[in-house]
Amino acid sequence: GGSGLNTATHLSSLLRHFWAESSDETDRGTFHVSLQTAINENDDHGRLIVDHARKHQFSLINRRFSNQPSCFLNFKNSTNMHRRSEENSTGHCAVIVSKGDRSFMTHLGCMGDFEGSHILAQSIDPTGGNINVSSRRHVHISGYYNLAGFWNGKLANSLEDIKKVRGTEENPITISLVTQQDATATWDGGLVEVLQHVDFLILSEIEAQKIICYKGESKGDGKMPTLLESVAD
Repeated sequence: GGSGLNTATHLSSLLRHFWAESSDETDRGTFHVSLQTAINENDDHGRLIVDHARKHQFSLINRRFSNQPSCFLNFKNSTNMHRRSEENSTGHCAVIVSKGDRSFMTHLGCMGDFEGSHILAQSIDPTGGNINVSSRRHVHISGYYNLAGFWNGKLANSLEDIKKVRGTEENPITISLVTQQDATATWDGGLVEVLQHVDFLILSEIEAQKIICYKGESKGDGKMPTLLESVAD
């Protein structure tokens, strides 16, 4: 599970079935889907994700920083490797359903250390820097509020670099972002700074209401919420 993993899975499937294998030769094309995340590939949850990526034919780029050996170096013998401590295990989520309502219990694990600066910008350029090769490139950010390492400019700086350095006028890069639930209930995290680099913002009605009114509701003074003021400026 996980929004990023689910998105990569479905995107890879859609591109394989409706583009790369199109009956119309003019619509066919090559594609590359990659997921940048942080997992402990030496534990059961991490291995499950590695196998899933292989099965659904997208690249898994593990941005977990560790001095522990990686099972990607020798996957067959990975069962004999030293496992990380529990707080550095692969993140996972349990979903509890009762009377039509869903609750999520989340263990961030090593995802809690994932920061905007860890994004590998080079992997976003499938042309290898060749400006003569036409390509459509898109970056999707899943669960902004789930990762404190993305807040307050940390992700914004990386996205600015991706757009200015990796994108060109002929081959621009588009970016989409899903906010998801903010467990801190502040609905801030420097989101406005990030939105300067985002082309598509995806969120639910409840999330939109919370983001727009996160300070205005508590003030009760009739003033425009701070987020709206920032966007208006």
